[in-house]
Amino acid sequence: MKEIKLLRLFHSINLAHRALFRAADHALKTRYGITAAQHGVLLFLEKNRGVSSIELAEAVGLKRAATSGLVDRMEAKGLIERRPSETDKRSLALSLTEKGQTILMETKPMLKQANAGLLAGFSDEEQNMIARALKTVEAKANTDTLFDEAQSNHIQSETVHTQGM
Repeated sequence: MKEIKLLRLFHSINLAHRALFRAADHALKTRYGITAAQHGVLLFLEKNRGVSSIELAEAVGLKRAATSGLVDRMEAKGLIERRPSETDKRSLALSLTEKGQTILMETKPMLKQANAGLLAGFSDEEQNMIARALKTVEAKANTDTLFDEAQSNHIQSETVHTQGM
């Protein structure tokens, strides 16, 4: 694959991510008064009741300080609540409130429709290929060495070009 295509892949994924979150933020703010990030927290807490803010931060990929502010805002909106942890009384456990659960149930059909719209026009085989490709990109991006490998490959490429001159 040519280097220009590799650079475009990174850029294209970034543009797609930003466009999706912009659209999701707009729809969720307009209809439910929440952001896409807050919705992500609701989805995570639905499956992981009673986690700590630290566990939430790790799961959603935010720094602890950013997660703290996000949790504060969501608690103020009545979407989530903090209670003493059942396993560690020094820690607070996060869970959905009834309002948070209601919003989550109301937004699921919207997300299902959005996903269907994104995949419209792709065959089942193409949809499976897209899913595999995105999972592979995510797995590679989650390694600590992705950019180390990129730097190493760049240095090797420069060495090859220099030796060939």
